[in-house]
Amino acid sequence: MSCFRKYVISMAVPAMLWGAHAQADVPAPPRTAQVSPTSQVSPTAPSAPAQPGPATPGAKTADASSSDAPAAAEPATALSDAALVQLAQGEAIEIFDERPDKPFDRDTEVRLTGAELAARGATNLATALALLPEVSVRDAGRGGFNVDIRGGRKGAVSVLVDGVLVTDPYYGTFDVSTIPVTDIVQIRIATTPQSPLDGPGGPGGVIEVHTRDAVGSQLMIGRLLGDSLRTVGATGTGRVALSRHLALRMSASGESGRRDFDLPGDATVGERRYAATGSTRLEYRDGDRRIALDGFLDDRRYVVPPSDTARSAILLIDRETSARGSIKADDKIGSLQLQGQAWTHYLDRRSRYFADSSLSSASETRVENLKALRSGGTALATRPFLRDFRWAVSTTVDFEKAAVSDIMNNTVRGHTTIVEAAGDLQYERHGFRADVSGGAAIPFGVDAKPWPEGKAVLKYRYDSHEVTATAAYKGRVPSLRERFDSVSGNPALGPERVAHGELRVVEHITDRLHLELAPFYKHSTGTIRASVDPMNLGQMINLGTVNFWGADTQAKLTASRYLDVGGGYSYIKAQSIDGGVKRDDPLDRLPHHRWDAWAQVRPLAMVSALVRVKYFGSAIDQTVHVDGYATVEANVAAQIGRQYLAVLSVQDLTDEAPETRSGYHTAGRIVSLIMQGTWE
Repeated sequence: MSCFRKYVISMAVPAMLWGAHAQADVPAPPRTAQVSPTSQVSPTAPSAPAQPGPATPGAKTADASSSDAPAAAEPATALSDAALVQLAQGEAIEIFDERPDKPFDRDTEVRLTGAELAARGATNLATALALLPEVSVRDAGRGGFNVDIRGGRKGAVSVLVDGVLVTDPYYGTFDVSTIPVTDIVQIRIATTPQSPLDGPGGPGGVIEVHTRDAVGSQLMIGRLLGDSLRTVGATGTGRVALSRHLALRMSASGESGRRDFDLPGDATVGERRYAATGSTRLEYRDGDRRIALDGFLDDRRYVVPPSDTARSAILLIDRETSARGSIKADDKIGSLQLQGQAWTHYLDRRSRYFADSSLSSASETRVENLKALRSGGTALATRPFLRDFRWAVSTTVDFEKAAVSDIMNNTVRGHTTIVEAAGDLQYERHGFRADVSGGAAIPFGVDAKPWPEGKAVLKYRYDSHEVTATAAYKGRVPSLRERFDSVSGNPALGPERVAHGELRVVEHITDRLHLELAPFYKHSTGTIRASVDPMNLGQMINLGTVNFWGADTQAKLTASRYLDVGGGYSYIKAQSIDGGVKRDDPLDRLPHHRWDAWAQVRPLAMVSALVRVKYFGSAIDQTVHVDGYATVEANVAAQIGRQYLAVLSVQDLTDEAPETRSGYHTAGRIVSLIMQGTWE
């Protein structure tokens, strides 16, 4: 009954919001089409259906359907199908953090848009990121999904939602499955470290997510989901104008399932899972003054997938409640731009360990109660000067604390504070851009001295050619769990620091062939991982020096109006040096080779189909060799009129059920059906 009540509430909120819009007698202010000059997605005609193929960075189309579009002197921008349709209807897309005069460039590139995600059958941010060749989405040991970029994991990869860093205040990660796809407008990726202007952390890369604005025309999006794992779910997003300058957006989603997990000896353990998520945005805009107040609440229960080859404790997350709140303000005084943020994140989690599949009180072996809090703020100021220059300065403060207690009420506490002050200088002229930033990270509560951080980006764009060189030095402090966990924690852990270099070359040939090559090198000191030494097995340790090198490649060919083909290949090699001894493959689950290949056909104007093959090479997991594997996925998307979209997807089409880590296999073939409606 509790699960049903959460589910009904999650779907009733958007419905009430939709009805409330009829009472809004003041129209929303006009909006201008302001998409970052770096926004790059697949070019399509306004009347075409959403294209489910992987987004093509660098494809350029100019939109002239709105008189408010950027001037011709600006670099050409490309909009998604949904954006073009909205432009044709008189409303343009504006993304809060991506104005032409945005304070600084995070150097992220558009990889997927909301329209593409809907047509590909993505259900949340985790399934969306799994579509990108440069990102590896893997199941976390305690449930949920984490992301890796070139060996960067845990807190090394920053996830920014509308410009605000979101991270678990205890584990140092972010469960990317908690953001529904109906909220997402763009996903942008940087495989290089984040700028010091964005504050501490992020040495492994940046994932930037732009969600739907509150300001805009009347909108309601509803979606129903069902799959062969006996999962049913629904999401809804709606927005309403409260006054001329004030608007509200609300989203809700609910999901439940009853999957059975296989255990050794032909046994199974049943999972009755549920998840209920809600978010809201109250947004004020008046000229250059913008204030956005965001709230997020997620409550879920699930069983962490156990090993199907070795007997181990079964972990039930009996209650996991996450809450976030943030406020972001942006204003201009003359040519001076000011931006401020404040946030707080809360986590309450109860973990129960059982000896067998009965999940009864008699078989319960351990209980862990966790409460954690993360809060902080940042302030940024920037101004152009001379003709082609701009300066920017920022200060960020981030504080984390946690308390973990067991069934005997024994409690372990920990806290960390880190401050970063940074400055930036930018120059841009005639297709050349230089951006150099530097700062200092100052930790408190960690046995580490302050260290310098910096990032330099040189980009040159001419006609169809683009070359970007990046050098950066960035670090992160260990998470509270890595230091204070009762089983694997190590209070003596030091920070992890990474020197990163990358050269990215992009080529567009006659708007039909897109090629991209990005060789890289990383030098890491203090990389944090679980020890494989039998004397302290599982305890977190700092490695000495780890060197990474490799390259990412991507290609897309528009063979005809009916056919697109493409793919990507990533190679990475890691080698540690500790005490003069070299060791290959020092990190778990880091295959040397990964590739994907796909083909998309559009036999009819409103129908498209895509087949994708993904390969992950062999890897090491806790000293155990895990074989490489390939999986096939396919989907068919049909646009039914202007309002409805149906997507039939099949994951692991050949039912390989590969072993992704030692003793853990995937569920095999999963068939899902999604129905989505959009009303404006």
